[in-house]
Amino acid sequence: MLRGNLDIVTLHSVAGWAQDDAEPDVPVSLLVIDNDQLLGRILANRHRPDLEAAGIGNGRHSFELDFPKALSPFEQHVIRVCREIDGADLAQSPVTLEPPLSFDDTARNALADILKRCGADTDIPAKIDFLVGQIDVLLQQRADGDSHRFERQRYRHYLQRWRRRPQDDAAAGRSAMSDPPSQSQRALVIDDRVPVLDRDAGSIAVLSHIRSLQRLGFEVAFAPATEFAASAKPPASLQAINVTCYGAPYYGSIEEVLRRQAGEFDVVYMHRVANAMKYGELVRVHMPKAWRIYSVADLHHIRLARQAEAEDRPEFVAQSQRMRFAEYVAAITANSVITHSSLEAEVLRKQVPATKVHVVPWTVAAKPTTVPFAQRQGIAFIGGYDHEPNLDAARWLISEIMPLVRQRKPEIVCSLIGSAMPDELRRMCGNGVVPEGHVDDLAAVFDRVRLTVAPLTFGAGIKGKVIESLGAGVPCVCTPIAAEGLDLPAALRACVADGAEGLAALICDLHENQHRNDECGRAGVSFVAANFSDAVLDVAMRRALGPAVPVRREVIEAAGG
Repeated sequence: MLRGNLDIVTLHSVAGWAQDDAEPDVPVSLLVIDNDQLLGRILANRHRPDLEAAGIGNGRHSFELDFPKALSPFEQHVIRVCREIDGADLAQSPVTLEPPLSFDDTARNALADILKRCGADTDIPAKIDFLVGQIDVLLQQRADGDSHRFERQRYRHYLQRWRRRPQDDAAAGRSAMSDPPSQSQRALVIDDRVPVLDRDAGSIAVLSHIRSLQRLGFEVAFAPATEFAASAKPPASLQAINVTCYGAPYYGSIEEVLRRQAGEFDVVYMHRVANAMKYGELVRVHMPKAWRIYSVADLHHIRLARQAEAEDRPEFVAQSQRMRFAEYVAAITANSVITHSSLEAEVLRKQVPATKVHVVPWTVAAKPTTVPFAQRQGIAFIGGYDHEPNLDAARWLISEIMPLVRQRKPEIVCSLIGSAMPDELRRMCGNGVVPEGHVDDLAAVFDRVRLTVAPLTFGAGIKGKVIESLGAGVPCVCTPIAAEGLDLPAALRACVADGAEGLAALICDLHENQHRNDECGRAGVSFVAANFSDAVLDVAMRRALGPAVPVRREVIEAAGG
């Protein structure tokens, strides 16, 4: 009787042990067979301490055979190990090795083995050329999968048939299609960086617009122009809303995204003038049927011109003129232009067809603080200090406005809230100004202050932190620049002043006058609810998408379009 076991079977070797009860000390001669083809003969005569310890003869009954050439990983292999004298199979024999259904370790090892064994050192350039070519093929296959290219091609074929006249179908003996098939449309959003909800107003706007596109029936993908870094995990801000982010190692640039997914986006949304200028023509070449949207963020040429005047820096005048030209070119060459500010919309409509320009807000939740006026104290300035207008406003607040406030009301303290606060600004603080820096939750700030202040002397666009403060029911004392483009109601226009004296007087009044503070707080909440809701955003976004991008009728009706 043949005892033993086939322990290991791979594409490279077999191993196990065998013993003949009739002749326990005589090594057993074994045949190793693959698909009825002899791979080799071997004697089971190797020593294994575990066999000896188990009382199996003297322990010299194991075997191991390395195949002279690895078996092909792409075929099925039936491996038999049997006694040579009579063909009796060893226990566990035969073993079937199936070809891998995925690119697993077996496939990887096989490919590595082929590259290692085939060719000499002089063949290394040829191997590299081959692998580069295969990588390009695989990257394109991935891009085709990302874009659903073949499904979309089938959809376009079906849509062409659906659009044929019924008499054409009847003449050809076909039944007419009563309803078109449904298919998700695709939108690509391009910005400098991956948007992060609590980083800046630009991020909040982009994320709001992405969600609006999704509500309007689009599958949305995002590509960061300056952050094509490899990442094992998608950015949390995009993963949370089911948005694909394109980057390394599968795409090396925006250009590669457009080239590999040519023709497969229905909308391309380009945020900021630099991206609209760099990629607008490439989008037209690779996505000739896509609707191109230039999202202004804010008109930089206005900000630069104002900064030149406010800081007496004539070098900014030339920069402003160059930026003005770039922004108008980007607007002219896009299918539609999005701005958040009514004032900037009027500026643009003087240079490009008015029908191209759309005022599209972002979503801001109207969530008034529930903490009573009497339990709140002080004021806050909120803004990112890597933005020059905010840094200039904070300096002015510290050096001129707060000293006037403290002369009238010494108990009023101002907190400076926001990221990227420079040391020189921290050193300026004191006399009732506290540098707090970044906070994770602005709601906690709104729950402890009586008002916020935005003393901007230059800038452009609308100010996100002003809107958030109003939505929290916390009045915001603004300069005309900070309130620009918002079309505030009368109750909130009364919170706008120019000059340090006027701002200081308003701060003291709103800090001490509960009735007026409450009135302005309610007006702010109503203003935000009426102008910055999802419904308002979706209607404005639908108009910006234009007639070239049909959206499903039920989605349009749900959005109020």
